[in-house]
Amino acid sequence: MKKFLVALTFFGSVFSYAQVLEKPQLVEKIDTSIQVTTFSGDVEVAAPVEVIETFGASVIDENPNSPQFPGGQDSLDLYLKNAVEQFIYADTSDSFPWGESVYVAFEIAADGKVVNPLIEMGYNASLDSAALEIVRNMPLWIPAKNEAGVPIVSTYRLQILFDLDLDIDGDFTFDEGSMREKGHWAGFELGFQANTIGFLDPSTTFTTTPYWENNITKSLLFNLNTFQYKFNLISDVLGLTTGYGFQFGATELTSSYVLEHNADTVFAVINNNQVYKRNTLYSAYLTVPLLLELTVGSDQPYKKIFYLDAGVVGGVRLYSHQRFTGTYENGNEFENITKSKFNLNTWMLDATVRVGYGHFGVFANYALLSMFKEGTTVGVYPMRFGISFNIPQ
Repeated sequence: MKKFLVALTFFGSVFSYAQVLEKPQLVEKIDTSIQVTTFSGDVEVAAPVEVIETFGASVIDENPNSPQFPGGQDSLDLYLKNAVEQFIYADTSDSFPWGESVYVAFEIAADGKVVNPLIEMGYNASLDSAALEIVRNMPLWIPAKNEAGVPIVSTYRLQILFDLDLDIDGDFTFDEGSMREKGHWAGFELGFQANTIGFLDPSTTFTTTPYWENNITKSLLFNLNTFQYKFNLISDVLGLTTGYGFQFGATELTSSYVLEHNADTVFAVINNNQVYKRNTLYSAYLTVPLLLELTVGSDQPYKKIFYLDAGVVGGVRLYSHQRFTGTYENGNEFENITKSKFNLNTWMLDATVRVGYGHFGVFANYALLSMFKEGTTVGVYPMRFGISFNIPQ
């Protein structure tokens, strides 16, 4: 009996130990829900399993074997900021869903192209379509690489926030490839001006009013185009470009003419007692363009895009004066300045054609309005031409 009890106790202990081994152990539950903000409040929704297992965070991994947006994380942030702002400015709805996000997943091919974008977590048809378009228009990425350094296909996930207050700042280098949608107005221009006798009349000889004839090689033009914005009509191939800038013109008169004017007229009298070294009428305008722009090679970096612009440049006069420089008979030099409106037209309107490649181009403007107010003198229609140095914004 004693041996039987010992055996029973032994088998009972083994059976209990086996039950402990087979019993499932408790695992702490991990909260994988995502907090989504809506107009009605905070709602928790379960995160798709694929988001956690397949795609990385929206912050670029600095590992050189991971896919890289050209220019790094700052450039990606700026690209998203500009793209979202363009979409918001074009929206006409009074109930825009500010602060909402759309999550987009996509692949980065071995050649750096963004392919197969899909909505992972959307908001509505409008924001979802905009998010997909923003991703599709991305420039070429630097693809991920395997351990041997060979480019491979990788996946990526982005949160696109539809709001203006993104607070993105800092100094960084932005890849030119992402600037392919920009217009060709911002920058500066150097050129010359030739006064013509009438609308669509290219003659520069003023028979009855010779004082409006100008020295073309000394009549210099400087345009500082400080801001531009392009509205795409057909992708980024055809669009409307506008903005603003400043025009500074110097019309060099051919003889020693002194401008005279009253409320009704403007003319010039020659000073036979003095030969001027320089006799220049200066003027400054605030300018606003409206250009129909055609670009070829829009999938290339900015510096490799051919462009053709045609349209008008309007302006309002800001300032004008006449400046004389010369030498008296005794050898003393002088400089005299007369500040006046000289009955110059308040408004400027030029037809313009611009053509170029990347950062460099040429332009030609022809005045649609006379340089002076109608009825105060004969029509003076300046023709302006020169070279452009374009700067993408």
